[in-house]
Amino acid sequence: MPDTPNEKPSTFPKWPLYLTILFGLIVGVFYSMDSMTSATIKHKPIQVGPYTVEITVRDNPTLETPVTFPLVVTSEKQPREVKLVYYSLNKEEAYPTMVHKLPPKEKELSETDMQPAGKSGFYVAKLPPLGMAEMYYYNIKLTDENGQSFNLHEKNANIVYKRKGISIVTLIHFVLMVMVIFFLFHAIYYALMHIATNGGFTIKKAFNNVFWSTLFFFITSFPIGCWVSYNAYGNPWTGIPIVWDPNDVDNKSLGIFIYWLIIILLLKGLDKGKNKIGTKAFAWLSLLGSILTILLFITGGHR
Repeated sequence: MPDTPNEKPSTFPKWPLYLTILFGLIVGVFYSMDSMTSATIKHKPIQVGPYTVEITVRDNPTLETPVTFPLVVTSEKQPREVKLVYYSLNKEEAYPTMVHKLPPKEKELSETDMQPAGKSGFYVAKLPPLGMAEMYYYNIKLTDENGQSFNLHEKNANIVYKRKGISIVTLIHFVLMVMVIFFLFHAIYYALMHIATNGGFTIKKAFNNVFWSTLFFFITSFPIGCWVSYNAYGNPWTGIPIVWDPNDVDNKSLGIFIYWLIIILLLKGLDKGKNKIGTKAFAWLSLLGSILTILLFITGGHR
């Protein structure tokens, strides 16, 4: 049926707007807390034998940049010596770990002294830069006055080298991601209005916002997203058929796009009354899809 309801209510309910705003606030709080938690974890005190330490390592350094490993021993007791224990993987060795999520290849370990800054408890070591998509795996060894060693060994602690991104492309990538979220929140509101008014509020507004969010999602995920990934790590795509894991970022992006493409095609005959599904079904599907897409964006579902 065409989207032409017999009775159009003179006033519309307010709860769809309030519910959309509430969801937006929940998303904003969740995203803020996740960002703060990620930053806090990097500085979280860790107990290593009798020592309390904090370590912060720069994530994904760019090419030609040495890696700096700063360590702070915050406990009153100080170690006799601190060493950085590490090994590196070249691009071919690192590829299965990065793409297929396989355990890292074990190699012979090297050690280097972490130099103290007086008696401040601050220690630092630097390692030479690696090539694009190459990796360091590391842990810290602290030795007390009696020669007993204690290891700060975080599971699969690593850093990956990447090529510096092209600023204008990265900016466009980010702006399009914001536009996707913008249109999806509008789709949520308009879908709720269509449901709340029993079809009295036109579905066209929800459809238009779904269309634009899907278009921007495709552009930022595939031509631009693949270029950003290729420029940074040399791998434009890690999804199907290379990796079949549904948690892979590229596979999530592919799944999201296919979902939206299907429901758009199901309602493509809106103006001609040739829809494959009813407008209420479209409203529910767009509402569910919008919420899940936004949540996947926040939890790393987008590249």
